[in-house]
Amino acid sequence: MKLIFLLLGILVLGPVPSVHAQLLKEKVLIGRVEWVSLPDLKIRLKARIDTGAKTTSMHAVNIEEVEQRGEKFVKFQTVDSEDKVVELVRKIGTTQRVSNTAGFVSRRYVIKEKIKMGAIEREVMVNLNDRSKMEYKFLIGRNVLLGRFIVDVARSHVLGD
Repeated sequence: MKLIFLLLGILVLGPVPSVHAQLLKEKVLIGRVEWVSLPDLKIRLKARIDTGAKTTSMHAVNIEEVEQRGEKFVKFQTVDSEDKVVELVRKIGTTQRVSNTAGFVSRRYVIKEKIKMGAIEREVMVNLNDRSKMEYKFLIGRNVLLGRFIVDVARSHVLGD
């Protein structure tokens, strides 16, 4: 009887570790804080990795909607890794309602931006938010993480400095 349970266990659980190992090989390990580059903006920032956040968020103040050539853009200021103020104008992708951890709902502009973490570069939707009171001016949410990264919260700067 024990032999039957042992064989059933091997048949049922045998492939799981190899499938799991393959999935792990395909994903990039990152820590709770990583460097993120925004190549088109020529900005590099420390980003907090937040698996609880649905979308990625970038620090922005003095946000103003402007029209150029009949299209809607958003003009705003942000900071680089040395806290130097940078003024940007980006095309508005959309707006979204976002709830913060306290449950406060706000409307945010969303831009499409190319980001690079380690060797992975891709375009993602980034909402603009005043993160002045937050330590990290860039937050990586699940829209970047899903299917590509594994987060080890005990580590930071796994991808390097």
